[in-house]
Amino acid sequence: MTALYRAALGPVNADRYLPRFTHFDTLGRTRPGWNWAACACTLNWMALRYLWSAALVYVAAVEGLGLLVFGVGRTLLQWPDAVQWGLIAVFAALAFVLPGVYGDAVLHTEIRKRITRALGATRTIPEACSQLGRQASSWRRLIALALLNLALLGVASAAYWVLPEGSLTRASGSSEITQPITEPPAAAASLPEPAAAPASAPMPASMPAPAPQPPAVPASAPANRASAPQFPADPIPAALPQEGSSPPAPAARPPEKPATAPPPPATAGTPVDRPAAASAAIEASGALPAEVGKAPGYYINVGLFAEEANARKAQALLLNEGLPAFRQPLDTARGKRIRVRVGPYPSATEAHTAARQIRSLKLEAVVFRQ
Repeated sequence: MTALYRAALGPVNADRYLPRFTHFDTLGRTRPGWNWAACACTLNWMALRYLWSAALVYVAAVEGLGLLVFGVGRTLLQWPDAVQWGLIAVFAALAFVLPGVYGDAVLHTEIRKRITRALGATRTIPEACSQLGRQASSWRRLIALALLNLALLGVASAAYWVLPEGSLTRASGSSEITQPITEPPAAAASLPEPAAAPASAPMPASMPAPAPQPPAVPASAPANRASAPQFPADPIPAALPQEGSSPPAPAARPPEKPATAPPPPATAGTPVDRPAAASAAIEASGALPAEVGKAPGYYINVGLFAEEANARKAQALLLNEGLPAFRQPLDTARGKRIRVRVGPYPSATEAHTAARQIRSLKLEAVVFRQ
């Protein structure tokens, strides 16, 4: 049996396995042990020893459990990050520890099957040893496996250095984040004239009347501007009745402003006057929104995305629910990332209410104060 074992094992570490196999034969059964090669280089060790059946079972078990735990389980149970990393550690430990503990037993069982087939196909022990030697591992096979691993490592390293160049396309889309903020101030600055004109010449005391009204407009303007680039038109009707309350007002404007082109006569509900009046009201109040994510208040962190498309989908989902969502590009150690946030809110109560609405959409929501 020693000669048959040595022929079946080949010259690679045969002296290490012979005492273990003799011990198994003495006990009449296999026992757990420890095999560093099977633990650290599981698939390479199986390929060196021609353990194709064991390699197939190992790969199927690892992939099946990985998909079940991290594919189905994570999607359905929504694990926190701590639980997810703990499961990854347990999964990795089992993937390396189990082959190390039972590697000698698996190899002994397979060698015994080879010896039985060789003895049945030959008439003498030397002939059986010669047949087993042709199926045994060798130093040439070990060197070929080492070169294959080096080649795979080189390909992976090259892919690591080449792929980040494609992430530059995601950075080009980050400029769209500032558009919803820069467009409304430009519109407000281009139409300063209607705000300077008085409502009516006979009533100079009515000029300060619109002043108390604008504070109601900026209260909702930052949230609406963060959600869409269009200028909000909801607060305007409150200021229009005072501007057009006197019917003779359009006729009195030309004598007061002869140097500029007079606006066309219109009633109080003319759509052309609404953007100008609203822009002038917000500009007069000095309540133009700050840069995205810089204004003080309560914000909600929704997620950090590596793909621009995923960040846009999350933002679109939030905007459809009426939430002031915006995107911010970040440079991290792992490359470009896109952060999606919602806010700002003036109070923590409103922020937590919005956070509950975001969680109902199956998204993360962490409230913090800026």
